[in-house]
Amino acid sequence: MPLQNKYAIGERWILPEGPCIFVQEQPGGLMLFRLESTQLNGEVQHFVKAEAELDRLRDTHRARRDRQFHDATGRLQQSNAAGDVPPEGASDKARTLQFYTRMWDEAPCGTGEVALRRLINFHSPEAKRRGLLWQPSPSTLKRAIGRRGEPGLRPIRVMQDMRGKAPRRRWAPVIEQVLMRTVAWYYAMNTRTTLDAHARIVRFVMHVNGIGLARYGDGWRTLPTPSDETVRRHIRDAACIETYTAKWGTTEARRRFQGIRRGLEAKQILDVVLIDGTVVDGWCVLDDRTRTPAGRPTLTLAIDLKSRVVLGVIVTYEGESLFAIMACLQQVITGKHAIIERLPQFRDLLEGLFGKPDTVVVDNAWRQTGVSFQDACEDGNINVEWAPVKNPEYKAHVERFFRTLNEILLKKMPGGVPFDPVMMRKLGLDPRKTAAITLSRLEEFIYTAIYEVYGQETHSGIGMAPLLAWRKGLAAGPREIVDDIDFLAAAFGTVDEATLDRTGITFRNMTFHDPDVTTALLNDLASTAPIRQQRRRLSSATARVKIKYNPADIRGIWVWNPKMTPKRGYVFLPNWDSEYAATPGLGFWHHQQVLAFAKAESLVFRSDEDKCLARDRLRASLEAAAPDLRFAAMRTQRRLLEPSPPVLSGDTVQKEQASPSLSGLQANDVTVSIAALERDDEGYPEKGPRRGGAKAAKAAARTRAAKRTNGDGGTVPVCTPAEDPFAPQILMVEDPNTYMTALAKRLAQRRAAMNED
Repeated sequence: MPLQNKYAIGERWILPEGPCIFVQEQPGGLMLFRLESTQLNGEVQHFVKAEAELDRLRDTHRARRDRQFHDATGRLQQSNAAGDVPPEGASDKARTLQFYTRMWDEAPCGTGEVALRRLINFHSPEAKRRGLLWQPSPSTLKRAIGRRGEPGLRPIRVMQDMRGKAPRRRWAPVIEQVLMRTVAWYYAMNTRTTLDAHARIVRFVMHVNGIGLARYGDGWRTLPTPSDETVRRHIRDAACIETYTAKWGTTEARRRFQGIRRGLEAKQILDVVLIDGTVVDGWCVLDDRTRTPAGRPTLTLAIDLKSRVVLGVIVTYEGESLFAIMACLQQVITGKHAIIERLPQFRDLLEGLFGKPDTVVVDNAWRQTGVSFQDACEDGNINVEWAPVKNPEYKAHVERFFRTLNEILLKKMPGGVPFDPVMMRKLGLDPRKTAAITLSRLEEFIYTAIYEVYGQETHSGIGMAPLLAWRKGLAAGPREIVDDIDFLAAAFGTVDEATLDRTGITFRNMTFHDPDVTTALLNDLASTAPIRQQRRRLSSATARVKIKYNPADIRGIWVWNPKMTPKRGYVFLPNWDSEYAATPGLGFWHHQQVLAFAKAESLVFRSDEDKCLARDRLRASLEAAAPDLRFAAMRTQRRLLEPSPPVLSGDTVQKEQASPSLSGLQANDVTVSIAALERDDEGYPEKGPRRGGAKAAKAAARTRAAKRTNGDGGTVPVCTPAEDPFAPQILMVEDPNTYMTALAKRLAQRRAAMNED
C-alpha cells in the first residue's frame, strides 16, 4: 500500500526519538528514518515507522515536520534557525520583506539593483495600501530573495531579523571561562552565596593580573573584574532543574521547575478521602473540659476529594499521632453525634456528613504505616494509599485548606501566629502571652469557620459550595456504611498487652472491669495461661490478653477473645471509675496530667471521689490564674504537675519564745539541746563512699600489698588466723628463743629505771 500523504526524501522530522531525516518509502505504508544524532558521531541508526503511527503522533502534537530551506548553492540557510513568530506578531520590516519577495516570485526580474528598484517602486503603492510603510533597499531585497525561503515558499518566520538574538561575548575568554566555573562552583554547595562567588572571581583575577605583570611588565593588559551584579546575573541565568538539584536537592528543584502532574481524582463522594494534620497557628492555654493546661494544638482533618467538604475534625495537643488519624477516620465513618450534643447549633450542618470511604490517602510516615492503622483499615474494608515521601503536593487539596483556615480564623484569634517567628520578634508579639482561649472555644471557632463559612461559600476548584456538592453527591446515589461500629471502634485502637484477673485489667493506672464481662473472659481465656502464671495468684485465675484502646478516650478498652462464640472478636471492658471516665474528651494523656497533679499535692488517688477531688483541685488552681493567663503562669501551672523534693525531713516544728531585756545583753531562755547527746549512732558516723572510686580502691590495694612485703623480697612476720574467725590472733615469729631473750632484757632495763626514780 503506497503512502497516503505527500512526503519528500530528505525532509526533517521531529519525533519522540529525536530529530530524524526521511530516507525512503518502504512497502506496506512504512517509512524509513535516520537519526541525526547518530550521523554526527559516525554511527548511522535507522528505524521504521508506519504512516498511520506517524499520523497519530502528529495529531497528538508529538511529531512535526521541520521544513529546511537551502540557498542557490544547496547549503542550509541561516534563517532556518529563526524561531516562531512572537505573540505580539511579526514586525513591519518582516511583513514588508515577505510582500516584496512574493512579488518577485510571481514575476522574477533578476537580482540587479536597477531591476529590484523598479520592482520596489512599482509595488510600493500596493504596499502602502496594506499598511507597509517601510521600504527596503535593492540590496536588502536581494539578500532576502536568496537567503530567506525559496520561491513559492516565503513563511513569515524566516523573514524575522536575527541580529542581536545570539549571545554576545563581552569578556575575555579567560574571564568567560572563570565565570562559567564560578557558576558551577556556586551551585555545587548550598551554603555558598553570590557574594562568595564574586569574591572568588575577584581573587582569581587579582592572581592572574599579578602573574601577568610579573612576567610581561607593562606589556600585560590588565584583565577587568566582573562586578557582583554580573556574577549574580550569570548565576540567575544558569538556574535550572539540574543546578537547583545540585544545590538544594531534588525536592526543591522539582517544586521550582518541574511541571505538575495530574493529581488525585474522584468520580463520586467518598471515593477518596484525604487525611492530614498540622500544628495550629495559635495557642490554647486551658482545656476547660478536662481542666488541664494545654498548649499549641494540633488539627487533624479529613476532606472528601469530590465535594471538598470536611468530614472529620480532631483537635489535640499531643502533636501528630496515629490515634489522631484513627479518631478522625472513625469520625468520618460514624458521624459527629458527640459534637452535635456538645454544640447543638451545628446540627443542621453536621448531620449526614459520614460514610465509609473507598480509599484514604495519608502521609507515608511511621505514625501511619504502623500495624494498628493497617489492620484497622483492612478490617473496615478501606483501601489505603500512601502519599509519596516528601511530596505534600500530592495532597494539595488538604494543604490548601489548611492555608484557607489559617487566613479565615487561626491568625485572627487570640494567641494567633500571623507572621513568621522573625517578624513576630521584630513586632514584639508573643502569642503565648496573649493566649487566653479555651479548647471548647477554639473548637467552636473551628466548626464555625469550616461549616458556616468555608462549607457554604463557592469553592473555586469545584464551582460550588462544598456542602451543596456533598448533598448533590448523596442525591446521585446511596453511600456505603460500615457493618459494625463497635468492631471498627475496637479495630481503630492501639495494640497492647495486659493481664486479666478477677478484678479486671489494670492498665495505665486505671482499672477496667465489669463483673459479667470479666467472668466470661476468664472462663474462655484462663485455660490459655501457663500453669506457672496461675500459681502466682492462687486466689484468682489469670490470663494474658491482647487489648486495643483509644488514647483519646478512657471510658473503656477492647479485649481480644479468640474463643468467643459463635465467632471470635473484641469485648468491651468499661472503666471501673465510670463517673471519672465520663468526662467528655478525657484521654489517657489528660489522666496522666491529673494523676501527676494529685501526686504533687499528696492526695490519695483511689476512689471516684478522690479522683474527682483531684480534678476539682486542679480546676480551682487554674481558675485562680484565669484573669491574666500568661505563658509564665502556664509554666508555673506545669511545674505543679511535678512533685518538688522535700527540703527538710520531718513534719513537726517546735517554736520557743525568749523574754526581752532592757540592755539586750540578757541571755535568751531558749531551750537548746546538744545534737551530740541525741545522736543514735553512738558518735560513730556512717562510713561514706571512698573518694576517688575504683582508682582509689586499686591504689589502696597496692599499698597493702607493699606493706606485706619487705625491701629484700622477704616476708614480714604476720599473724596467722585461726580456724575460728572470731578467735584471738596469735603472734607467730620465726626464732622464739631470740625473741624471749630480747624481751627479758627490755623488761630488766625498765625495772632498773623505775628503781632509780
